[in-house]
Amino acid sequence: MQLSESTQPRPVRGGFIFALSLTGVVMGLLTSLVGLPQAVEVSVWIAAYVVWGVVVVRTRQRPFLTTLLASLLSGVWTGTLQVVLAEQYIANNPWYAEDIVQAGGMTAAAVIGFALTMGLAWGLVVGGIVTLVARRRDRAQSS
Repeated sequence: MQLSESTQPRPVRGGFIFALSLTGVVMGLLTSLVGLPQAVEVSVWIAAYVVWGVVVVRTRQRPFLTTLLASLLSGVWTGTLQVVLAEQYIANNPWYAEDIVQAGGMTAAAVIGFALTMGLAWGLVVGGIVTLVARRRDRAQSS
């Protein structure tokens, strides 16, 4: 089945991915300078991904690739800021203090590696969901 020109996804746009990824800057600053308990942090990420999904589907971006790349870059921003602001992060997140001590501190490789892993995992899951929503929308519009 051929999609009409209006339902074909746009090429991947680096600027759009970059804009979405800035969520990671916000989260890196929030988690480091304010501190967010795990449940709050996860809730904020979920809310951000819902917004991403709506925006990606409405603007007809390539859903899977756009979400995956934005999520990975967002992880880089978050992890980098947490490393740069490590002292503030530790002071503002006492609930993670024991884990940080057991891990031998906040090494750049460990923090950024974890952030990239989470970015990849969330990107794969959310990218898959957004792709399914976009396909359903395209099918509904073509019938």
